[in-house]
Amino acid sequence: METKITESLPQMEEELELIIAHLDSDNPEEREVAEEIFNEFLPRLESKIDAYIKVIKWRESLREYQENEARRCEALANTNKQTVQWLNSKLQTFMETRVEQLGDKGKRLEGKLSKVSLCNNGGRPPIWINPELKTEDYPEEYKETKIYIDRNKLAEEAINYDEVRDEQGTLIAKVMPRGKHLRIK
Repeated sequence: METKITESLPQMEEELELIIAHLDSDNPEEREVAEEIFNEFLPRLESKIDAYIKVIKWRESLREYQENEARRCEALANTNKQTVQWLNSKLQTFMETRVEQLGDKGKRLEGKLSKVSLCNNGGRPPIWINPELKTEDYPEEYKETKIYIDRNKLAEEAINYDEVRDEQGTLIAKVMPRGKHLRIK
């Protein structure tokens, strides 16, 4: 039967530091007691690490399942969206043909449970912009300039020189220490 380890990792770390301090002792009796305590401590630490890994792997597999399920649901939603768009398109085409044939009387249609009307869209009207014109052919008043930071060039300079500063010495970018990660097997 597996016993539950109630100490937290930080508590176990403190305990380990105390044991190690006594293992380095000049007193042989103190070292012997510390070794016995360490031999009892080690299985508890191993169990705690195994418990952490077990939870990490379980949560990771749960996350993967949830992501797969989310993709599946999104695919179903997209299929339904396309079906709705197709059905709306068919109904709208029918209604437009009906208005062409009957005039304004054809704008409304009622079923037993529903009503449908062909309406003009609100908001700003659609604007046609000549696709044959090049950017330089437009008057200046219709052009806009955007400034972008070349982050790739900035990163390269920082990597080459550890940091980048402007003419006044203001720090613009610097190389940061790499992050760390766990490799669990």
